[in-house]
Amino acid sequence: MKLWQKWTACVLLFLMATGAIIKSGATTDQWTIDATSKAGRVTIYDTAGRDLSPQSKATYSATSGAFTPPATPTDMSCIFGSASKTIRVLSCVVSGTQTTAGINMFFLVKRSTANTGGTSSTLTQVPLDANSAAGTATNVLSYTANPTLGSTVGNVRAERILCPALASVVAPVGIDLLGFSQNSLIDQPVTLRGSTQGLCVNFNGAALPAGLSMAVEWVWIEE
Repeated sequence: MKLWQKWTACVLLFLMATGAIIKSGATTDQWTIDATSKAGRVTIYDTAGRDLSPQSKATYSATSGAFTPPATPTDMSCIFGSASKTIRVLSCVVSGTQTTAGINMFFLVKRSTANTGGTSSTLTQVPLDANSAAGTATNVLSYTANPTLGSTVGNVRAERILCPALASVVAPVGIDLLGFSQNSLIDQPVTLRGSTQGLCVNFNGAALPAGLSMAVEWVWIEE
């Protein structure tokens, strides 16, 4: 090993041991070597300097509790976007029980215009960090009478979900209809831009099984 290589190696070992800062010779940029992990610490930023790590985002949850959909449900529950923020939907957990256990098909539909009418309950938007501002997503709802549907972009996902008899439930039965988006770091969340874009849990107008009671939970971030 040449002398300059030995010197460089010694300097790097010293920097890693002390948690020192490496400063660029061309700019004022600095790179910090963590004293504990011995790794160069990197935070992912966009071109505007905003931290892109998910933990840095204002995150919200809203849950319906148990409700009974209409006799031939279309949209059972929806989240629509915001006039002031970009909404990125992280999860949509759906669960149900019915008189006789059965498997039902649920669709996750993306819409480009808002639903109107119907009978619905507005879900409370809960910030996961008390320092976050109030959520701005619009029409986070569960329906007990069908709305007039907005324009359909398409089905994001379709899933067959077991809805057990209530008396036989011994374990959680919820399914995350957006669970596929958590499989890798490169998967993109469903993004809602503007207050007319929405994501809805849909039953495709099929006859409601006897005694079907539903619960839906949404989790999203706002930027």
